[in-house]
Amino acid sequence: MSLAGSFLIGRPILKDPNFAGSVILVLNHDEDGALGLVVNRLMETKDLPFPVFRGGPCPAPGFFMIHGHAEWTTSDGDASDAAGKKEIAPGIYVGDESCAERANTEALGEGLRLRIFRGYAGWAPGQLENELASGAWSLVPAQGDVLFETPVDELWDRLTPPRIPQPSLN
Repeated sequence: MSLAGSFLIGRPILKDPNFAGSVILVLNHDEDGALGLVVNRLMETKDLPFPVFRGGPCPAPGFFMIHGHAEWTTSDGDASDAAGKKEIAPGIYVGDESCAERANTEALGEGLRLRIFRGYAGWAPGQLENELASGAWSLVPAQGDVLFETPVDELWDRLTPPRIPQPSLN
């Protein structure tokens, strides 16, 4: 079963500083492994008209883009022909150069649902499944409204499942 279109929420037992307290949007998951973007880690940038997020510890030659504008997926309304602009989860789309151009022409106000990422998170075959089985991650279906309408610094708290109190052994 593919986990693409899900949020991975780093559980408190996850001590790796790259992922502790992180929320990851899984873009791809199959027998070859998984790829996702950390959606709650802003990078410090200068002279850019938009925020850039640290997508993960794996370097990439360029940037990744996700957005929440269905109308950007294609000009003729047929999303199936929009290569590189597929819907990952309800209201979350992978963007490309034409989306970046469109974002540059629109006001960068609160109505713009856009995230740019430098780097990504990657897992080898079976690695993510093992981490899930060990309890390192919680899994929640991703939704554009949650991603784009929740302040970045509140996203992990909003998505983290409540902890069940442990009974005292005394």
